[in-house]
Amino acid sequence: MEKNKKPDVIARIKKSFNESEAVFVVNQNKMTVSNTEDLRKQLRAVSSSYLVCKNTLARLGVKNTSFEGILPHLEGQTALVFSRNITGSAKVIHEYASKNDGKIVIRCGGYGAKTLSAAEVVTLAKLPSMDELRAMIIAVIQTPAQRMATLLQAPAAQIARVLSAYAEK
Repeated sequence: MEKNKKPDVIARIKKSFNESEAVFVVNQNKMTVSNTEDLRKQLRAVSSSYLVCKNTLARLGVKNTSFEGILPHLEGQTALVFSRNITGSAKVIHEYASKNDGKIVIRCGGYGAKTLSAAEVVTLAKLPSMDELRAMIIAVIQTPAQRMATLLQAPAAQIARVLSAYAEK
């Protein structure tokens, strides 16, 4: 890379760090261009982007941001996932890593000023999505109402049976 282009690249990386809700650091070994494009497409669907960059440029870009905790993990063949949907991105990365053994390895993540270990990123990936959580809450709210309706209908059914028995006599 030409020396005069580096400041622009660093500025773009810094902008990505500042605009992201979360950042994930992955080691991408043996990734082909088609693998990378497939992963990028899946990440775009959950409001995220995938950037393969030199560690030196990433280190310069992350300085003075809330994600400085990821600095020790920037070594080897690194790629960064900039995310606006933390659980969605974690799920995509974890599923891709599970299906493609060894091609991508989760190193760490960052959420705000907190650095997440690889195990914490996997735990985050296993959390239900926001839609699933909403459905669970609605189910919990509806259950007592359904039980109340059933309880209220039971005496009415008994009264109807008693009245029909008297009507037959």
